[in-house]
Amino acid sequence: MPAHVLYGDSFLVPQELKRLEAQEGASGLLEANRHHLRGDQVKLPELVAICQALPFMDARRLVVVEGLLTTMERRPGRGRASAGSSRQSPQSRGSGGISPGGWEALARVVPAMPETTLLVFVDGPLSEGNPLIRSLRPVAQVQGLKGPTGEALARWIKTAAQQKGSSISPAAIGCLTQLVGNDLWTLDREIEKLSLYAAGRSIGEADVRELVSQVREASIFGAVDAMLEGKVGLALRLVHQLRQDGREVSYIMAMIERQLRLLALARDLTEGEAPPRELGHRLGVSSQFALTKTLEQARHHSWRDITWCYQRLLEADLSVKQGRLEPDLALEVLVGDLASRTR
Repeated sequence: MPAHVLYGDSFLVPQELKRLEAQEGASGLLEANRHHLRGDQVKLPELVAICQALPFMDARRLVVVEGLLTTMERRPGRGRASAGSSRQSPQSRGSGGISPGGWEALARVVPAMPETTLLVFVDGPLSEGNPLIRSLRPVAQVQGLKGPTGEALARWIKTAAQQKGSSISPAAIGCLTQLVGNDLWTLDREIEKLSLYAAGRSIGEADVRELVSQVREASIFGAVDAMLEGKVGLALRLVHQLRQDGREVSYIMAMIERQLRLLALARDLTEGEAPPRELGHRLGVSSQFALTKTLEQARHHSWRDITWCYQRLLEADLSVKQGRLEPDLALEVLVGDLASRTR
């Protein structure tokens, strides 16, 4: 199929996109044949025009649309709320479902695209009732990529270590998951660091405790905490620490986005009175530490704060992609803005 939908975990989705590009011969395309569109800005006629165009001096044209399906998310009405009075999460406000913008016609457009076009919709976690997913299933290959937990997470860590030329003991895997949870971005980085440190021998529990013991203190949770609590200096120090530890700006922004998304979902679930024992499962968070921090942040910050932070993050990301700001400067401005807003 020329169209694909990839949604779910923020680490697995871009990994699958890279694999798909390689499989479909779209990895080395000219810039003129690569299009990355924001779902909250693109209109259907614009998307159709791009997809209908034949590639220039290449065999394929790649069109990636990010975040469109999220804009179509709708919260189910609460039984005790009056019709039209239930609040919506930041992602769904103003979307009104599938109708605005004529996106209901998308499923008719996709089959008419030339075979040279590879159209990929990428998104974060989505509900099974998402109207665009339902509409696109007959005409696109849909993949929901959930972050692994439990035994599946242990296997993922073992495989990741093997791919980096190392091995890891069961005790080290257990220690690593206790410290990091199922944050695949951080796990991948820490496994790479551990593999280099072990230098050919099996990674043991002592190695994890020595190298990863400060993950909590220097993690994105602490940085987001400081931002949302208006602690500009602390937020900047934690972000600088993450940069010094080798984290790319794109990684830090992706993790801020992930935590803001979790805050929105956590606030939605707690307002809906979801049973406490189900919160971790519904959020896709297996680490008790990460779950506690997320729920604590969600209780202390309003929908208005979370929505504003989301918008500011999108603006910072766009300023980097358009070349208006250097990545490090854009990150520092973003951290300062978020912290100043919530003082």
